[in-house]
Amino acid sequence: MQAASAVHVSEAWWTEACKKIKNSVVFVDNNTAECLHWSGGLTRLVNAGAKNVKEFSSFERGNKDDMKAAFMVSTAIRDTTATILQDIIKASSFQYCIVITCAHPNVHAYARYGGREVDEAVLMNELEQDVLAWMGNMNYTAEIFYLPLVVAPYSENLFFMPPFSTLYPLLNSDVRRISKLQQACGKGDKIKPVENLGEVEFHHLPNEMRIMVRQFVVCLHSLLQGMNARDEIYTIGHTSRIIGTELDAFTPARQRRKMAANKVSVVLVDRTLDLVSASSHGGETLMGRILSLLPRLYGHQLDSAVNMSPLCEVHPSSEWTLVPGCLAPQGKEDRASAVLNALVLSTGKEALSLINKNVLEVASRKDIGDGTSVKETRVTPENVKINIHQFASNIDAFTENAGLLQQGLCAVEALSHPRFVHLDQLLSLEKRLMQSIGDPEETLPFTQIFQLLKTRGTHGVSLDDILTLMVYVASLGGPEVFSQKDEYALTNRLSHAIVEDKKMLSDNLLQLIGEEVDEVSALRTAQGVADQLHAIASTRDHLKNYKHLHIPGDSAQPASYQSLLQKLVYDCLTAPQAEITDLEYKSAGFKDLIKTGFSLFVNVSKPMPRDAPIMLVYIIGGVTPGEVREIRQIVTAVNPPCEVIVASSHFAHPNDTVVKALQPNLYLKEA
Repeated sequence: MQAASAVHVSEAWWTEACKKIKNSVVFVDNNTAECLHWSGGLTRLVNAGAKNVKEFSSFERGNKDDMKAAFMVSTAIRDTTATILQDIIKASSFQYCIVITCAHPNVHAYARYGGREVDEAVLMNELEQDVLAWMGNMNYTAEIFYLPLVVAPYSENLFFMPPFSTLYPLLNSDVRRISKLQQACGKGDKIKPVENLGEVEFHHLPNEMRIMVRQFVVCLHSLLQGMNARDEIYTIGHTSRIIGTELDAFTPARQRRKMAANKVSVVLVDRTLDLVSASSHGGETLMGRILSLLPRLYGHQLDSAVNMSPLCEVHPSSEWTLVPGCLAPQGKEDRASAVLNALVLSTGKEALSLINKNVLEVASRKDIGDGTSVKETRVTPENVKINIHQFASNIDAFTENAGLLQQGLCAVEALSHPRFVHLDQLLSLEKRLMQSIGDPEETLPFTQIFQLLKTRGTHGVSLDDILTLMVYVASLGGPEVFSQKDEYALTNRLSHAIVEDKKMLSDNLLQLIGEEVDEVSALRTAQGVADQLHAIASTRDHLKNYKHLHIPGDSAQPASYQSLLQKLVYDCLTAPQAEITDLEYKSAGFKDLIKTGFSLFVNVSKPMPRDAPIMLVYIIGGVTPGEVREIRQIVTAVNPPCEVIVASSHFAHPNDTVVKALQPNLYLKEA
């Protein structure tokens, strides 16, 4: 039996959810809305019979004649989620409430009672009673369903789980905060504090992070259950190890493995082991540049806001009234799906050529245009924009090809962006810094960065750019590139720069610094950045196969970089097991325990990810479009015996990396 894909499993979940919303006013939270956006969009709910669709917010309510409501939420019904649910219900006149939650009853039980054994059915019944009480009549109807509407399908071999974008791998700098939290929870008991990430286990994590990990594990289990999958788990990185251990030990997952027919390898990878590609401004794919240059669609991790003015005849002064377009295909547009793939897997030139080819074909078929179409061999952003503009006067043709046209506008906007050339300049700086690592004849990389910090005004480089370069160098070069002397220089110069630029700091920097920008907060921020850089530089210290990402140059060729993910996937598909010591295999039951015992006397080799028909590589903390492209190229070149699927919570890019890597883990900020 062939395993169902993640796309098909997610589709089945949405089909089930839509059966429950007929004649309802539907309230959807941001994370679920993003997954819906990639799974049929608002049209899907309308076609299923929804009367109205609103944001899941305390400021929303049903109309007086709305008797039925459906709530789609991505978290457990607790704390803020429970408060918002209560506010909406009490402000409305509902007699029938359906709550569809992405949190399994097990997650609800864990969130309320920790690790204690409880009857999950009794707990969910209590929640239904709470909903009835908020409606004001215990004879009304309340139902709570678990459906993990957490998948945003991008293609058959790439999907995302946006609700878990806050789940970011721990760094060495977080150990002190975990230890402090441990002591605070110990209530005076003598507890041996954890001293390094290798000692951190699930029970050491802060409560909210444990709940998020548990929900991720359960949703991943549900996905594998939908695929009828018997998973074998491999991990690389400390946070992946913790998550892999939980998935392996999860009781329903153990039961599933006994019955499932399809073998699937699950490879969990920490993003923080390699932040080089995540902080690089390289333009291997057009999607990489789109992420760096264009704003996200409001409330979304994956999609970009597209300026629709070239397709709408409005005066420039009124452009702000236009609803932004997006990249997600609208309905069953095959052309738009092909272009979406090309944005990730092809170069900018190739993607633009494909967009132009499709636009011209559609225009020709629909007999659109007044003779001003540009059909020259040389495809330029301006020519493509002119060709797209032909659709502005034909509403039917525009509606039929809306996805393709919006993707085309997005590509054109990115390639024509004023900062496009600036990204090339930053890429040139990255290459220069790469060559200087380990070369005694070159100026030390952080010395170059400090000089750039001093002259940032004349070179047109922002503080955000410089912080990104710091992350790039620290991750690429390891502990050797960031010395104690560099730390003193950084705290001094960066704190002064923050104070000097305090009137023009970006939102990202203000997240790092806080609301009050003065000498004290600037120094504290600079010291925090130094701590994080040390942690980033040392994140691969425990590895053997993947300790070094920087390949030194010689007289024949310059220094280069090989991404950890690229090398890992290649090794998983080609190398003998004995050669990949860094990939930790999670034993899946007593059978493997017996194998381990017998291996003292008999040569029993561990399995390899390629042994299964499907290898699912999940990167915790985001994956870059360039990495997806590299993996696809490896699969094409190697032609392995298995299908390789890439998954993550979101696309990683420099702005995202600076925010997440240069401050304490979100769940440990208060520690």
